Amino acid sequence: MANAELSGLFSALQYFGLYSNGTASNESLGQSRGQSHYSFESFALMGDRLTCAPDDEHILHLNQAPPVRKPPIMIKCLQPDLYNSTDSNGAPAIEPHLLIMKSSKDIVNLLKPIGNATKRREHGSCVVIHFCTPTSLECARVAPIINLLPHLFPTLPIAYIDAYEFTRFNAEFGIVSLPTLLIFHQGKPLIKYDPVWAESEKRSFGRFIMRHTNVRTVDRKSISPQVLARTQNEPLPNVPEIQTDYYLGLAWAFICVCLANYVRGTGFWKQLVDAIQRNWRESEETQMQMVD
Repeated sequence: MANAELSGLFSALQYFGLYSNGTASNESLGQSRGQSHYSFESFALMGDRLTCAPDDEHILHLNQAPPVRKPPIMIKCLQPDLYNSTDSNGAPAIEPHLLIMKSSKDIVNLLKPIGNATKRREHGSCVVIHFCTPTSLECARVAPIINLLPHLFPTLPIAYIDAYEFTRFNAEFGIVSLPTLLIFHQGKPLIKYDPVWAESEKRSFGRFIMRHTNVRTVDRKSISPQVLARTQNEPLPNVPEIQTDYYLGLAWAFICVCLANYVRGTGFWKQLVDAIQRNWRESEETQMQMVD
């Protein structure tokens, strides 16, 4: 029924010269966004709603090529055998272990450059430092993985810095969240890693180090079961420590003082004080009248 009415309308418009099916009107009107010839019929039947224009913002993502991933920043690292000494039984005299930084002097000595390399493409001393704190739940969750890293990368020094104890290094190295892994080359911080801690990301540390350095992991099967069991809670514990955070308490006290000072200057506070004073005076006057 609707098509019959539209056909009658088109016939009447064509009779009066207001509508034509020829190409003359199409050529004069041109094309609409390159998709179809514009005409009254397409306008009345909303034909342009049935097709997508090539520049339609809702389908641009279908025509665009996927972004090309940039190649990773590669660092050339010297790989000295840090634990090459053996005891009388042929076992390593010193097992790979996590370097716990206890003073600023230890950190400076750890980051001391070796040789004259000034570019990351030149072989130089590399150090991986894990910034964390024992009171953090996330740090405790990933502690077993950090404890295992020195055994997976025995030729790469891996250290731990308490971010709350050495706060000045946080600003110097741009540490804004915990935990954070940072790769140094010749004493210069080059690559920072703020991982997403999920069950699927437990091996992201090793992938991160191998992606940006020429150091590779040893076979996990070559690590003894005793070492794997010990790294679950040593040297970094897998349970967060409970400590009193005095800085946090001081921050909350400062916030409360500022809030109280702001409330004192509001009109609500003045009205509240006036109402209390007025009620107090009225109660005193009532007591005096009762005494008289």
